[in-house]
Amino acid sequence: MLRTALRPRLLGLLALMVAATVGCGLLASWQWDRAHRALTSRDDAPAELGDVRDVLEVGGAVTNDIVGELVTAQGRFDPAEQVLVAGRRIDGTEATVVVTALHVDLDDGTTARLPVARGWLPTAEVTGADGHLDPSLAPPPPSGEVAVAGRIEASEAASDGIEGGVATEIATPQLVNEWGAPMYAGYVAQTSESAGLSPMPAAQSAFSRGLDWQNIGYAAQWILFGAFFLYLWGRSVRTAYLDELADQREALERELDGGSVGGSDTAPATSSAATPTADKDR
Repeated sequence: MLRTALRPRLLGLLALMVAATVGCGLLASWQWDRAHRALTSRDDAPAELGDVRDVLEVGGAVTNDIVGELVTAQGRFDPAEQVLVAGRRIDGTEATVVVTALHVDLDDGTTARLPVARGWLPTAEVTGADGHLDPSLAPPPPSGEVAVAGRIEASEAASDGIEGGVATEIATPQLVNEWGAPMYAGYVAQTSESAGLSPMPAAQSAFSRGLDWQNIGYAAQWILFGAFFLYLWGRSVRTAYLDELADQREALERELDGGSVGGSDTAPATSSAATPTADKDR
């Protein structure tokens, strides 16, 4: 099989497969490095990035470089733009998060909405007599100019819509349809005290929860791809080797068949020649 593997065509295929495997290894290393940075950054204390207007553009994506870091914002809460986000479990309690729009004045004179998760409270405290969530039972936001401090988080994936002031995710695509634009693409999870609400716990965003495992999975996939390329080359060598053995076997069988046919033609001729001689002697 070694002689087959050293043939020029298969050596060229090997070079191609090795190049593909090296490329997969580099991509796997890159994904692993991203996962390692994400995990390391979570072990460190959140960085204070300053005013949200200097950190994130309106409508700009919340990247892994800033997600979970601390920002500040100044503006005015709009009590009419507030939703309850149910279905959370915080500190072993069925919890509901209160999200309110903070109107932030931009440098160009316009105003943008910044969703702020002001805090959470037990779901029972905002459940009406009919057993459904009642947004009117949530603590109202403070009035006037306020300063907010919290973690910048990426929008959660939108699945269901907002009905009666109740949502299942903190999803800015849903909120912009409900409240209007312009709006920041992420939201701020408030870490400072708010009347009637407990501060938000760390990392409610599905983006920040899953990114490290996602990158680790990608790294494993690239390693498997690289191993598969080498497997293909080995399979190609084995197939070529077996094909050569089959060709040699067929050639040998043809030679043996040819010898057998020649021997059978000679035997009857000898027999027929001997018969008249025997008759003549008699």
